[in-house]
Amino acid sequence: MLENRATLHQLRFHLLAELRKRYSENESGSITRLILEHCGFPLSVCLREPDKITPSQVITQINHIIEEIHVGRPIQHILGITQFCELKIGVNGDVLIPRPETEALVYRILSSQDQAYSKIIDLGTGSGCIALALKKQFPEADVLGLDLSRQALSVAEQNAKLNHLDVEWLQRDLRDLPALKELKDQKEGFDLVVSNPPYVRESEQKLMEEQVLDYEPHQALFVSDQDPLFYYRSILYFCNTFLLKGGHLWVEINEAFGQETASLFKTGGLKQVEVKKDIHEKDRFIHARK
Repeated sequence: MLENRATLHQLRFHLLAELRKRYSENESGSITRLILEHCGFPLSVCLREPDKITPSQVITQINHIIEEIHVGRPIQHILGITQFCELKIGVNGDVLIPRPETEALVYRILSSQDQAYSKIIDLGTGSGCIALALKKQFPEADVLGLDLSRQALSVAEQNAKLNHLDVEWLQRDLRDLPALKELKDQKEGFDLVVSNPPYVRESEQKLMEEQVLDYEPHQALFVSDQDPLFYYRSILYFCNTFLLKGGHLWVEINEAFGQETASLFKTGGLKQVEVKKDIHEKDRFIHARK
């Protein structure tokens, strides 16, 4: 345990030593910087004033954070916030912690756009990170985030306020096709549909970290082994109903079902269906047009 009267230099290296017990060298360095900044001491200050005595309340805070880390709680939950596409996104146990793959999905949308989107919907929005990142890039667009969970939408609403972005949030179940059809009377359609739906098979739980299984909402992660493309059929239905002609669909997918998901969209009437790989050369995204 870190003692009072520790210098910033001692504080930094104590954090690194503790984090290395659970994380890789790179992760330990990144999380250390995140914690120091959260506590009011960015790395630049620690390097510039290494002999500065750390306030006792910060020592108490750091010791508490280390205790939470060692019981397996995600650092994003401990701090209550994470970074996503240069936005601050609040997270808790009601929403998924945004992954780098999902951040890559947003950047792919931005790098491949051939138009300025004006009506955007994020299906299964969770923390709202995708919807908010797109709103930041397309400030004139009407952006809607849809989710089944009222608790998740509450987090998304807070994140919109935190980032001063105006997004509409709507509680609907993507699996409830009649309810989605009723939505048709309220919305004219969208030129961009994006989704990171549940796609991890229940049998894949044994491959996942305990930290994810213990602290993140299973309904946002898992799908039945018997019907792994369930949500993609709902997304296809949504696109056939709401996606404007020439509009774009982007989704994140299970690497094991790239071709199957693409085939679903092709036979369902979408065009220019492409499977795209992530940085690990795994099938991770699909882009299609109507």
